[in-house]
Amino acid sequence: MPQYLIPAGNIRGGEFFAGGEEASHIVRVARVRIGDEIELFDGQGSRYLGVVKAAGHDGVSGAIKEKLPSPEYRTKLTLCFSMTARQALESALERCTAAGAAVFQPLKSARTQFDISGGWERKLPRFEQLTVAACKQCGRGRLPEIRGPERFDELLLSGGTAVFAAVGGMSPDAAAAALAGKTGIKLFVGPEGGFTAEELALARSKGALFMDLGLHVLRAEDACFAAALALLTRLG
Repeated sequence: MPQYLIPAGNIRGGEFFAGGEEASHIVRVARVRIGDEIELFDGQGSRYLGVVKAAGHDGVSGAIKEKLPSPEYRTKLTLCFSMTARQALESALERCTAAGAAVFQPLKSARTQFDISGGWERKLPRFEQLTVAACKQCGRGRLPEIRGPERFDELLLSGGTAVFAAVGGMSPDAAAAALAGKTGIKLFVGPEGGFTAEELALARSKGALFMDLGLHVLRAEDACFAAALALLTRLG
């Protein structure tokens, strides 16, 4: 069952209200009727089962029947990624939201081919829509944060535990063992062609870990998903 995003302020006193596009989607697309049960989430980590009491194009309201489980990984993973094309970036946002990434941090590295920094405020709503849609599909209760682009060196030098998806690194099991007890991780995934030798040298000098993702070369968006899932399912 898909779930619908209802702001926390619209869930109170055992009642809920959805307006605007969300109400239109519930009524017109999902064809929900009075008496139907729907799943809701507030984007802040809470999920509910609601019963519709009124449904119209101007709004949908109802009663909260029960609070639903909203599992989250205790590890806060910040995905630091450099994309090669808009389609790849959007795929990474969708898939890694489902994987459990807490923060998306686009970065500008030497081989970045798709610079999204120009007109960032105009592009951000589209990216947020993708993560909302992914949360609806996967049953996640908390929306991930999407940060503005940063330079590779500034992001690395800002501190924190860093892990690089890189050929020749340790296995995911070994990486997870080395990261035991860490609750905040920056996961770096490079663009087409990977990070440069100079960038990797800087990462090593700052104590970054390197994790191999298997025998074959992955697309950037696939590497984001595989690396995020490999770490989060092992670290919890």
